[in-house]
Amino acid sequence: MVPRISVIIPAHNEENYLRSTLHGLKQQTFQNFEAIVVANGCTDKTEEIVGKRINDRLQLLKMPKANVSRARNHGASKAQGEILVFLDADTILDEDALQKINSVFNENCSVATTKVKPEPSSPAFKLHSFIKNIANKTKLYQGWVGGVLICRKRHFDAVNGYDHQREIREQKNLILKLLPYGRYALIDTYATTSMRRFQQWGLVRSAGFWLKQLVLDHFGDITKSKYEKVR
Repeated sequence: MVPRISVIIPAHNEENYLRSTLHGLKQQTFQNFEAIVVANGCTDKTEEIVGKRINDRLQLLKMPKANVSRARNHGASKAQGEILVFLDADTILDEDALQKINSVFNENCSVATTKVKPEPSSPAFKLHSFIKNIANKTKLYQGWVGGVLICRKRHFDAVNGYDHQREIREQKNLILKLLPYGRYALIDTYATTSMRRFQQWGLVRSAGFWLKQLVLDHFGDITKSKYEKVR
């Protein structure tokens, strides 16, 4: 049976998080989906972890170099589902997530995300996630995704997917390309995502980094920006 949903997980050295992410998919109440892990530039046990779990619903793709946008595009090119769910490798979906995505993501929607919960759940991180959820719900900022982006495969293909030259704000760029096809939606379910970057950098440094990327995206060349790997 052709799956309704394709979950695409780019993974670069995610041995510490990927098991939990895959377990979250295994627990989904909606099972008409496939999961595609795209291991890109991995030097740890990421490929081994996925390899032990390959079945009719889970497949592993490999790429030699780390590039999150290329990895997502490659996964999408192999996807069979009508709905694409791009899921970060350190993000765990609630058990009802795919069920609600299947029910709510209708033809009026072109792109969506879910609510987000932080891990660990410290007061500061909870506040950060609360603000993010409010911004998405009110559409004050369409594109502050928390490890999950949802769209239709036909729309994704029509806009040529992610800009592979972007490794930062690539999600916002894709959302802007998809919005002409329909509205932006917030699905009423949660994804629990790692706050490892905020833990290592602190909220002030992290906020400063993202403000700089916002300015670069509008007035500079963001394709030259690179993430500092946090593993």
